[in-house]
Amino acid sequence: MVEPERAARKRASGYLSLPSTSVGKWTARLLLLSVGLVLLNTLVVMPMTERRAGLEVPQTLFNIAIFLCVASAGISGTFALLMKRERSWVVIVSILLLVVVIGLMVQDLIIPG
Repeated sequence: MVEPERAARKRASGYLSLPSTSVGKWTARLLLLSVGLVLLNTLVVMPMTERRAGLEVPQTLFNIAIFLCVASAGISGTFALLMKRERSWVVIVSILLLVVVIGLMVQDLIIPG
């Protein structure tokens, strides 16, 4: 009888390569989506809300969507780093971006204005 082939474990990526695990790839996709949303916000949404009055609610909803994308990229990156041993620069950048965003939110709560 022929023994079934054992699935070879996929090796986690190194720092200079792109993610190799599925969680790392999702982190990269979410980070790319976050960067795209930030650019769209900066180039389109914010200038539009500055020209017209009464668009604070759409701007706030867009900011929340950006935060959720950054947060999910950072959380999945943390999971990929700790559990899947992913060491890609994309995962590290997503975690650092989450730390910066949380730091800015905490700073805004501590020092209002």
